Amino acid sequence: MSAAMSAPARPASPGDVVALQYGNAYRMLGVPLIILGAVVALTVAISVIVLRAGGDLGRADFNASVLYSVLGYTVAIGVQNVSSSFPFALALGSTRRTFVLGNLVTALAQSLLVAVLSVALLGVEVATRGWFIGASAFGSVLLGDGDPLVLGGVVFATMLGALSVGGVFGACWIRFGARGPLVLSLGAAVVVVLLLLPQIVGLAAAFRPWWIAVGIAALIGLATVGEYLFLRRASVR
Repeated sequence: MSAAMSAPARPASPGDVVALQYGNAYRMLGVPLIILGAVVALTVAISVIVLRAGGDLGRADFNASVLYSVLGYTVAIGVQNVSSSFPFALALGSTRRTFVLGNLVTALAQSLLVAVLSVALLGVEVATRGWFIGASAFGSVLLGDGDPLVLGGVVFATMLGALSVGGVFGACWIRFGARGPLVLSLGAAVVVVLLLLPQIVGLAAAFRPWWIAVGIAALIGLATVGEYLFLRRASVR
């Protein structure tokens, strides 16, 4: 018995961090479902109004409201996953590195979940020929023009980038308090203004679609490294 009592507890793994994050099922699963359903409902409602007014739904081919609607909440999830779970994870035996890795796995799982849900709703949209009225919530040109692979890839990459950004801001808040995210935001804005804006014309002329994927990958990498660096010296509140 004494040997059993003196045996060291199993250290927390990234999977334990994922389980901790998904302990709040409403935040992680319920709200994204509600938002996607609301996007469909609003798209149908607006389309009905346009049709009754004698308008044409062809302009809705560039509708990307599914991304705009989920994006803000996804960033908030990224912030909450760090700010609200960090003390509990460390209390359960997680190291700071394991916590950051677990958050990255959580972001991958959450992004995949939203992408799969979006593709499933695209299937319903196609099967019902645009929710029975020709409306397009998931099959617009900006979302792949009905290609499920493009839609899934766009949603997955966007959600993963948003969660990563939220995570680094949450870590910055834990490390430096309320002023941390403000300074981080101003610093990022200065970098964009000084480095990108002067080159915007040339970049626009030479733009290639794959630049978006590379940019999102770089953003995710920088955000993950930043999250770890902030949390490495952060105090547990």
